[in-house]
Amino acid sequence: MIKSSLLLSACTLLLSCHYNDRDADLVVHNANIVSLDADNKVYEAMAIKDGRIIELGPEQQIRNRYNAKETFNAAGQWIYPGFIDGHCHFLGHGLNKQKVDLLGCTSADDLIARVSAFAKAHPEKEWIVGRGWDQNDWAVKEYPDNSQLNKLFPEQPVVLQRIDGHAALVNDAAIRKAGLDISKQIEGGQMLMRDGVFTGILLDNAAAVFQTIFDDAPEASKREALLDAQRDCFAAGLTGVHEAGLDTGTIALIEKMQAEGVLKMRINAMVADQKENLLHFAKRGVIKTDRLRVATVKVYGDGALGSRGALLLEPYSDDSMHYGLMLHDRAHFVEVAQWCLANNYQMATHCIGDSAVRFILDVYGELLGSTNDKRWRIEHAQVVDPADDALFSKFNILPSVQPTHATSDGPWAGDRLGPRRINNAYAYQRLLKLNGLLALGTDFPVEAIDPLATFYAALERTPKALPSTDAPNIYPICLNKPWAVWMHCAV
Repeated sequence: MIKSSLLLSACTLLLSCHYNDRDADLVVHNANIVSLDADNKVYEAMAIKDGRIIELGPEQQIRNRYNAKETFNAAGQWIYPGFIDGHCHFLGHGLNKQKVDLLGCTSADDLIARVSAFAKAHPEKEWIVGRGWDQNDWAVKEYPDNSQLNKLFPEQPVVLQRIDGHAALVNDAAIRKAGLDISKQIEGGQMLMRDGVFTGILLDNAAAVFQTIFDDAPEASKREALLDAQRDCFAAGLTGVHEAGLDTGTIALIEKMQAEGVLKMRINAMVADQKENLLHFAKRGVIKTDRLRVATVKVYGDGALGSRGALLLEPYSDDSMHYGLMLHDRAHFVEVAQWCLANNYQMATHCIGDSAVRFILDVYGELLGSTNDKRWRIEHAQVVDPADDALFSKFNILPSVQPTHATSDGPWAGDRLGPRRINNAYAYQRLLKLNGLLALGTDFPVEAIDPLATFYAALERTPKALPSTDAPNIYPICLNKPWAVWMHCAV
């Protein structure tokens, strides 16, 4: 009897030594946690410490093992690792909240009405800046002109970016403020005229003249923008982003805010293709911290399909005299590629039209020479001639695609490309087979920020509402706001 009591006491003591003997900041339980491990195992609970998942396991095992400062009952919700957006404009999304919101405007008159209302609400603004209009969504699918803007704002500069950022409507005051001479052509850009009169529409490099407005925004504005973008990303389940093009000042601010602990988003910041940026990072080199990576240069090859700036091998089907625009000459792309090789940086080039894709693949091939693991990228790869598929494989070039472009461009892309070429557009399955890998992104704020819509568009090629189901997949989460818990931590 005494031996039994001693044995029982010893067992109890042994068990008590391992009960709640490990510390954690948070234990999440009563959940269906998709691990994405080799077996795609689903777990019931997890323990988190210092922002990292330290263990996944059965409900009682995790709850009995960890003494947590906080617990969260997920009530059976599905939990997924945080999504990473492969191509977006994180700062731009936040800055858009400080501009005239032109998303969904239905006509040129609606555009003017929104700008006028914004100007009245913000009399302190030196510049009126807006973004989001798309003439392809209007009953009259023509570019607006600046005649009304000139009447309403004769002295105050106005810059209204198209949804893709590759075109802008500006008034004469903005032209004067920027010191732009409309009689001189800008390489890689256009200033559209009608009957010899400037319409106010600038395309690609001509519109990029006004980029300094955003690069030179006050630090307070950028701080607000970065935090706003972070808030929206976390709400949508994004915990990492590839930011497609920033200047050195903004990257320095991101570093500063991450060090302060206020910016928690993991950011792969691509360096914007500008001489001053490359000079800076040639000296500094690659940046790799827990939350910031700077090892890529973002380059623009051509324009966008919606504004007819994408460079095509054959003329546009709805404009037989126009092929699109290449924004730089070959020497420029070769120079940037050489810089990337010398400084161990990745090169990521915006290419939407099939001619631009071929052009840049040829430049990549010249510099890379053979198979490699440098993971240079073609951003967007919207129209790719099948004859060029082999170059992706030969030089291990990664297509970086945004499937919701296929669904949003759908109503008019066929008009731009015609029935034959549209079959070579948004061909994600074909591109996936070339190297077995695609980078998926949204290109927000050009498209909505939701990564779930990206997956759905990639799978179903439709913008339909996501189906309701109890199956363990991504769909229920987007249907049941507030969102399910996302893993804002890394294993």
